[in-house]
Amino acid sequence: MVLVVGLNARVSGFLRQRELIRPLVFLPALIMVIFFTAKWCSPDGAPAPPLDSFILSLRSLENLRSGKVRVLHFGDSHIASDNESSVVRTSLQNRFGDGGPGLGLPWKGPRLYTVNYTYGNTYGWQRTHPAYNSPIEDTGLALSYIEAQSPNERAWIEATGSEFRVDYLAQPGGGDAEFLLDGMSLGQRRMSADSPHMQVARFQAPGPDAPHRFEIRTLNSGSVRILGVSVEKSGSGVIYSALGLVGARAEYLLKCREETFTAQIAAEKPDLVILGYGTNESSGSYLDENAYSTALSTIISRIHRAAPSALVILLTPPDRGDSHPSQAQHIQTILQEVIVAQRAAAWNQGAILLDLHTAMGGAGSAEHWAAIQPPLARPDMTHFTNEGYNLLGRYIAGGIMKLYDSGPESVESASLEGTTRPGELLPPLYSGMKGAGALSAKNQGEYPGESRRIPAQIYYFLQNNGQVVVTNDLSSVDDRNGRVITADQARCLLRGKASPCDNTAQW
Repeated sequence: MVLVVGLNARVSGFLRQRELIRPLVFLPALIMVIFFTAKWCSPDGAPAPPLDSFILSLRSLENLRSGKVRVLHFGDSHIASDNESSVVRTSLQNRFGDGGPGLGLPWKGPRLYTVNYTYGNTYGWQRTHPAYNSPIEDTGLALSYIEAQSPNERAWIEATGSEFRVDYLAQPGGGDAEFLLDGMSLGQRRMSADSPHMQVARFQAPGPDAPHRFEIRTLNSGSVRILGVSVEKSGSGVIYSALGLVGARAEYLLKCREETFTAQIAAEKPDLVILGYGTNESSGSYLDENAYSTALSTIISRIHRAAPSALVILLTPPDRGDSHPSQAQHIQTILQEVIVAQRAAAWNQGAILLDLHTAMGGAGSAEHWAAIQPPLARPDMTHFTNEGYNLLGRYIAGGIMKLYDSGPESVESASLEGTTRPGELLPPLYSGMKGAGALSAKNQGEYPGESRRIPAQIYYFLQNNGQVVVTNDLSSVDDRNGRVITADQARCLLRGKASPCDNTAQW
């Protein structure tokens, strides 16, 4: 009897201890949830500023593995190839989780190989995208749409995920379409309406995330216009959508009817929007800075109306060059006007400016990047090699992570050459190419997760046979077979200009 009482007492004590321990175990998690939830709103109950909201969303991913962060990266051919954006995508998803490949268009073209994402269509689909003088119409966030007019035309996406969203246009004369997952019908939609407007169809795959083939099939002779297809995973993570169009300019985003653009942004619910334009603007004969800045401000304003909590980052265009000196000078003039307009729009609209042009080394750096070995830019001095895009992508990812790790105060204190420019985030890749033996990163602080891969210095090594080797690791060269030279001396040799290099023997 005594043993039974003692046992009952022990059991009762054990249960009481568990009741006391339980809140101690779950209290920290509860406090974290309350903290992250409460911080999303300001004291007066208004939504948090976009920068705060973005940072807190990432913190929730990293600390609680909760929620999703969606990134829309708009751009031109630099993004259409997905070389640059894939580096940013990989960096963010490696740290915060892979939420899926995001938004795309099932049309033959550049493939997002980095996310095992492929797509295609039968020949009855036609792709339409805006040009400089195009009228305003209902296009997609990828600055294009596909449309079919006849039955039994198919368009598909193959990717890993479990959540599928189709943005399509309901319009007069619209047809019917069926949606299939791995050959099994998910349902049909009628795409006819009295007036054009965007509609959304959402589908959930059974079971966990897995590779799927999501397909759209037309059923009759009406018009079926697809504005985009999004693929996401069921768990938390970053969804990074690369929305590039070869030849695109920023104002092409205004070619999409505002109601349709706003509806798509609202359906996507982005946390971060990156705008990477300016290269094609520099191909024109002139640029109206005020008109361009106004267009950028209008774009950012539309984004904020549709997604008030979305942070917007403007990327300045990277440097460009040309084999003809007069054309190269003209390009630099236009590029500077583009950057001035972007800076004004960023300031007026509360966006952040990430200066790729300065980061590369400023005017003339594209020619330099094309001349070094191995080259970082292609011979056209406009596009980049895989290595060059990798470097630019890591710079963008590093800037985003600097925002995340430093918080809002990092923007307020950001500076370039001692001149404070609020709203800018400027950790240059290189401080410049003038008179130094090495191109040093201005921000020697390491970017989390990417730090050891971003070169802090580049050295120029003149071999005895006359070849210039460019490296960030002097241990990779044999100092018995040559010597380190300055950037100016290397530039002289790499450009093939003989007269300034007459004293080569003295080096």
